[in-house]
Amino acid sequence: MRQNNIFKIIQKFPGISYNEIVREVNLSNGVVSHYLIKLLENHEIEKEGISRGKYFIKNIPKKDRILIAVLRNKTNNDLFRYLMNKSISDKNSTSREIAKIIQKSGSTVSVSLKVLQKNKIIERVIMNKNLKLTNDIGYKISNRKIWVNYIKKYNL
Repeated sequence: MRQNNIFKIIQKFPGISYNEIVREVNLSNGVVSHYLIKLLENHEIEKEGISRGKYFIKNIPKKDRILIAVLRNKTNNDLFRYLMNKSISDKNSTSREIAKIIQKSGSTVSVSLKVLQKNKIIERVIMNKNLKLTNDIGYKISNRKIWVNYIKKYNL
C-alpha cells in the first residue's frame, strides 16, 4: 500500500525529489527510503542525479527527464511561468523586469535564464534592433504550444 502510494506520487509528479516525496506521503524518512529502494530494485522507477536525485517512472525519455528536472526548480519554474503568461501578449521581457516580477535577485535570474536558454526552453531576442545595447535583450518562450502540452503531460 505505502509502496504503491509512493509509486503513484512519482507517476503524478515526474522528477520529484526525495524531500518532496516525504512531504507528500507524510511518512518518515526511513520508510520512504525503504520503499524507494524497493521500487528501484524492482526497476519500477529510476533515479536521475546523485546528490539531489529526482525520481521518474521508467517510460519517461532521457531528454524529457532533463527538462522536467530543470522546470522542477522553483526559480526556473517561476521564470518559465511568467514568460509563458507573457507570451500570450507576444511581449518580451528583460531580465530586470523578470527579476522584479518573480522577486529574485538579478544574478539568480541570470543563472536561471542561462539554464532555460541552454535547454532551449526560452530564447533571447533583441527588443530594439536599432540599439546594440546588452540591456536591450529580452527573453521569450521558444515554442509556447509545445510547452503547454509539456506542462499538461508532466504536471509541471
